[in-house]
Amino acid sequence: MAKMSRLQKAKRSFRNSKKWKDFRHKIHIKQGGIDPITQKKLYKGCNLHHRHVTANEEEYGDISNEDDYVMLNKSIHQMLHEIYRYWKNDHSILDRIEEELRLWH
Repeated sequence: MAKMSRLQKAKRSFRNSKKWKDFRHKIHIKQGGIDPITQKKLYKGCNLHHRHVTANEEEYGDISNEDDYVMLNKSIHQMLHEIYRYWKNDHSILDRIEEELRLWH
């Protein structure tokens, strides 16, 4: 198994914090328990997704703006990350994805 970087460790630690779990719950409630892309119920194991795909990992813990986050079912979240990986060098496409995510809220 690959060794985790300092940032990866900090991210994992933050995800295990009460602050993060409370924030996830707040967004889940705000969305009415619905995945905004599929309009289906959010299932156990759903993910909190940061809308700014090009955000710096060091900014990961900044949860000051609720509108930067969206709860997604796991399969939708994985699909978005695959799209980001594929188009990572085309910022015009990534910018359009971010804009669309803002509209799904």
